Amino acid sequence: MPPTGAPSAGFSPREGEIVFADARANLFRGVEAVGGRIQITNQRVCFQPHSMNVQKQPLEIPIEQILAVSKRKTMGVIPNGMLVRCKSGIEYKFVVEGRERLMSIIQGQLR
Repeated sequence: MPPTGAPSAGFSPREGEIVFADARANLFRGVEAVGGRIQITNQRVCFQPHSMNVQKQPLEIPIEQILAVSKRKTMGVIPNGMLVRCKSGIEYKFVVEGRERLMSIIQGQLR
């Protein structure tokens, strides 16, 4: 899949890294849904929070550490969630724009 859009502020691709997607997203950190952007590359999945959040630390998940990605429902009913499961047992819950496309890109990198 070809790269889409320019990466958001705060995200810098590494040498040889291809950015496949950059989309609006929220990452659940405890009870806070941290707003920001998610970037998916051939090397990692990155989350860059907006500066107005309480929790501002970025997240980086190396592709080789991802076990699976699946759909989830936000608040149990809204079909806009994405769950990233890592080999370590850690799970990251996102609300994303364009869930099907983002999941497809990640799954393609896992093959």
